[in-house]
Amino acid sequence: MGAAQENALMKIAASDNTLDHLPADFDPTELVVADLMDTEHCRRLYDAIQALKMSASDLVEYQLANPKIPHPTTREEIESERKIEHEIQKKDRAIKSQLSAVKTYYRQSVMKVREEKAKTADDKAVNDTLILGLSNLKYEEQSLRSEIAAAENYDHKYTKLPLIPVNEFLDQFPDHRSTSEHDLMIARIEHEHQDRVKLEERRQEKLKQKQKLIAEVKKSKENLTNLDSMYDKIEEAMAPIRKVLANDE
Repeated sequence: MGAAQENALMKIAASDNTLDHLPADFDPTELVVADLMDTEHCRRLYDAIQALKMSASDLVEYQLANPKIPHPTTREEIESERKIEHEIQKKDRAIKSQLSAVKTYYRQSVMKVREEKAKTADDKAVNDTLILGLSNLKYEEQSLRSEIAAAENYDHKYTKLPLIPVNEFLDQFPDHRSTSEHDLMIARIEHEHQDRVKLEERRQEKLKQKQKLIAEVKKSKENLTNLDSMYDKIEEAMAPIRKVLANDE
């Protein structure tokens, strides 16, 4: 196929299959139908049709070149007419044989086209399924990326814990030097938890001591209050004695 024909075919393929959308510079005379046959069954049918056309044209040309004599009288005319009729019958049989071949090739081509259409439909269905699957995978990928981004940017509470530095933790617990980052973080959080448990136990002990001291102070205050009351009573009882002693003097 020539470059001009390829360019014309590309222009047709790029446009709609209507005359209104054909390229302005499209020239149908540049197209060769035989070059458009890209399947074996189509080319076989095309070749058979071309052979049938040639046989029919040959018969017509032969009949035009040898017109029938209405009433042959001489021996030469009768012999010539017989030969012409024999040749016409021979060419007619060839045309019928070729026409039969064309019909056979046409049926085969129709069946082949149906098979190709069915295969194309199956391939299209598979392709559509793959495209849908790809779209679902892309959607799932976007969802997972969003979840990962949300998890990475999430304000985790453990990030605000006053954990001891990694180096200090590893110095205290060298067994964790080969631990993964995730497990190391868990160990540091557990360490912080244990420290807080101990601090809570100490706080509870201090709280009990405080309550005990408060109770002792309260009891001491009550004792002092009782002493004041006893002192007042003693003073009141001693008043007459002091008065008598004062008169004796």
